[in-house]
Amino acid sequence: MSDNCMNHIEKHWQILTVSNNELFNRGDFEEALLGYKDALYRAEVLNNNISDCIRLKIPYIQVYNISCNNLANTYEELGNKAAAENMLKRVVYYLLQLTVNKELNIDELQSELKLATLAYVNFLEKNNITEDKQKKMITILKEELLENDLIKRL
Repeated sequence: MSDNCMNHIEKHWQILTVSNNELFNRGDFEEALLGYKDALYRAEVLNNNISDCIRLKIPYIQVYNISCNNLANTYEELGNKAAAENMLKRVVYYLLQLTVNKELNIDELQSELKLATLAYVNFLEKNNITEDKQKKMITILKEELLENDLIKRL
């Protein structure tokens, strides 16, 4: 994809995110939800062009994570806790998927994975969701991190 196109997609994502943050802050959650979905689509397009993003210094990982977190927060405000939880899990799985790409900055991935995991666990605790889901996510994380040599075996 051309540099201009990639930069345009990132800029459009920024505009969508800012405008929908304003809607969210005003309590217009339904409208914000639609815009955040549009922003997530842009984030997914960027993630389909990782090498271009790296070359152009587009923070595609953060763009994706912010998009999913915005949707999770909006779903939670709308009372759709299952959708909110799925968005938070989606971030964790996305980051785990990226760990197989040895070209990526491992420190950045580890930092983002810690933040995403904490957000997910905090959501579960805040909403009194069973501990079984937490244990399952921790098990999956540990297995994936060990498999991709992101943590040392104990």
